[in-house]
Amino acid sequence: MDERPVEGGMRRPAAVVFVLGAILLAVLFGFFWLGLNRQSNEIVGGTVDEVTTSQVVYLQEHGVFIVATDSGFVALSDDSRHVGDRVLYCRSDAGFSSPAHGERFDRLGRYVGGPASGDLGRYQTRISDGQVLVDLTTLELPDRSANGDAPAGPRCEGQEDPAGFYDDGSS
Repeated sequence: MDERPVEGGMRRPAAVVFVLGAILLAVLFGFFWLGLNRQSNEIVGGTVDEVTTSQVVYLQEHGVFIVATDSGFVALSDDSRHVGDRVLYCRSDAGFSSPAHGERFDRLGRYVGGPASGDLGRYQTRISDGQVLVDLTTLELPDRSANGDAPAGPRCEGQEDPAGFYDDGSS
């Protein structure tokens, strides 16, 4: 093996080791630096008691509804899955509908009617320290459900008040 110094006085094997070491340090630094400074993709939806009492909570900034069920909590996207329209929750019929094109979903986000391509998108939830957490990286877009229960009563109409809910006079 040629042990002659290259320009600057460093031997070739030493230069290779130096470059590989620098690359390894850069990768490790990037991994740990980015890992420690990465923002969490989980959001707090409220305490278990708050969500259970309200039955449905809307997180406007994230476009997410959290619904209390007998078996836990379901986090649903507010996107109707039809040209980007939003859905609102209607307390009087315990379901979701879009004021734009009339898509309808039951309180678990299952398709009931209208031009939507499937059920409402779902996020994974978990409970930690008495809070309902929603993982925004886990959006699942299920096909149209054949199990949707049609909301009772006439379709909700009216203004949005508060955010995410129809002002249908039932609050």
